Amino acid sequence: MASALLVVGAIVGFTVVAAPATPASAACSSVVDAKYVTLNGSIIKGWKLAQSTDCNQRWGQIVIDYVASAFDTPLAIKIERQIKSPYGYFLDEASTKTKLSAQGLEGTWNTTHITNSSGDADKHRICYGYGVKSGTSWVLPSTWDGCTSWVY
Repeated sequence: MASALLVVGAIVGFTVVAAPATPASAACSSVVDAKYVTLNGSIIKGWKLAQSTDCNQRWGQIVIDYVASAFDTPLAIKIERQIKSPYGYFLDEASTKTKLSAQGLEGTWNTTHITNSSGDADKHRICYGYGVKSGTSWVLPSTWDGCTSWVY
């Protein structure tokens, strides 16, 4: 799936670009990490790991600023949280949230907010991809195209 999307992206001129993660010591920023799709050097859509101004909550966000046609494939996003234990980090599956954008529409879509603790008590990342056609509906992918690094 990812290979096919890269081929399609190369044909139509899309590029996925990683934005640098915000350093843990920096003041709370609304965007912690992001992946963008560009067309001719301009950002047209993207996936973001966002957080509240008090840094207590994080969520995944899809932003689409340009749609080529009403048949554009929806974007998908997943936010994951790992919690620190005496044995290392473990995935808090109850905190995993997903969202699928609408097909062929510009706009912003957010996952449900999840907890963000201070320090290294937990860490988050987003996984991104494209919706999959299932009958007449679009659904979340069974495998994701990529994930950002884990961010404290």
